[in-house]
Amino acid sequence: MPVSQTLERAFRRIYGKPCWGVKQGHGSFLTFEFGESHAVVHEPVIASRSASPRVRKALARRRAFARGGWHLWIYCCSWEVLSRGRSLAHSESSDKKIQRAADLLNGQKLVRFSILPRKLQCIFEFDLGGILKTQPFDKASEQWLLYEPSKKVLVLRADSRYKYARSNVPDNEEDWKPLQVRRS
Repeated sequence: MPVSQTLERAFRRIYGKPCWGVKQGHGSFLTFEFGESHAVVHEPVIASRSASPRVRKALARRRAFARGGWHLWIYCCSWEVLSRGRSLAHSESSDKKIQRAADLLNGQKLVRFSILPRKLQCIFEFDLGGILKTQPFDKASEQWLLYEPSKKVLVLRADSRYKYARSNVPDNEEDWKPLQVRRS
């Protein structure tokens, strides 16, 4: 079933681009890079006095890493990676299985994004048979975020709302729109 034009347009821009740097983030988060790479540098930050020594030490470092023009962050949701119909890993899998699934998707080209609106299940299909399925695990969390070269971010929330706004401005509840599904 087709999704709102905003979601369709955003994902259409990365169709045919190989994903790279696919990895497990904190917990079961997954991140994907698409498009040309560029360096991102985060300067040191002075932590508040209430921060733990570990946090202070981490924030005091300069961090540099490669990022794609588009950055997809699979966030607070349940997800599953399949290869040719066989489940490889899901959000509750061991780190080893999650890494295997990330390795399988790394280098594959996104060819289709679709959504089942009633379950709010999103399906990311790749050219070499990889499939990533996501769906909410609660009623409020952000399921995924797609950062674009334009400095905008497209975000889908578990309450069937999305926002497409500048990524460097504070969150505003008015930015969240109901998911509008076109009827075929």
